[in-house]
Amino acid sequence: MRLIDLRCDWALQYAAESSQYDPAEYAEIPARLARLDGYLMGTSLAVLGSRRKPADWARQADPWHALGEMLAGYAAEFSGRLLHGPEDVARWRAEPQWGLCWGVLAVDGLDALIRTPADLDRLAGLFGRGVRLFGPVAGELGPAFLERLLELAPAGPGPRPALDLGGADARTVADVLDWFEADGARPQRLPLVHAAGDVDALGPDLVRRLRSLGATIGVSPRTSVEAFRGVVEGLAALPFRGRAGYEGIGVATDFLASDDVPPELDDVDKLVAWAVATFPVAGAPLLLAENARRLVLATAGAA
Repeated sequence: MRLIDLRCDWALQYAAESSQYDPAEYAEIPARLARLDGYLMGTSLAVLGSRRKPADWARQADPWHALGEMLAGYAAEFSGRLLHGPEDVARWRAEPQWGLCWGVLAVDGLDALIRTPADLDRLAGLFGRGVRLFGPVAGELGPAFLERLLELAPAGPGPRPALDLGGADARTVADVLDWFEADGARPQRLPLVHAAGDVDALGPDLVRRLRSLGATIGVSPRTSVEAFRGVVEGLAALPFRGRAGYEGIGVATDFLASDDVPPELDDVDKLVAWAVATFPVAGAPLLLAENARRLVLATAGAA
């Protein structure tokens, strides 16, 4: 079984050697790189994050240009293997079992880029370049951002953006969930995700609401195998669109984001083997691939 990873900031592995980054800002990255050994073989598709630290975004003379360079880098490294639309899905499905790893583009940190209403006009361009997961915008521009993102999501079939709340604070998450709950059609048009950060830090009420709305939640391996299993089992006990179980739960390795990855889960092969041995026969495939597959197929406009 190969993983479909809901969070991998693949480009960040080059932070110590690329002119796109200030290596001093990412001194922790080289020590974490061993976790990516074998990653492209053990993963059939990864959501590719475009992350910078807030101070790094603030130093960019033209943040939009800097983001564009990151997306261009992904397009070059995953040439022909970015999932944009149904035709890409057909090619991905035709890959042999151990074929090349594919990617879905994601952008977060948009608070550093969307500073005026005019910046919202850039969302259509990002979507046109293949970005499918968007982090939220907090504060005054937050509601307008959500409406603009919804405009990019067709009422019928077709590629659509997803909103990734991973890393957002509890206030922002609560405001977004209020917006989704105000119109039952919104969760159908605009998939909801929480694929980075500690979902438990949001508190039980917000996590329950995420599950009820059908959000895909990526759990990151942190602290210990017991903690990882506990988060997964706790989510499975909450109804996902009215049904308890492993639906809507995936893995967001986010291997370059933290020093707290347990050694039993610190590369893809170990993580997959552990999950297969730990979770029920019907639950492990959902956790490792199938729930994430449903999400990425929805963003690509495929059945």
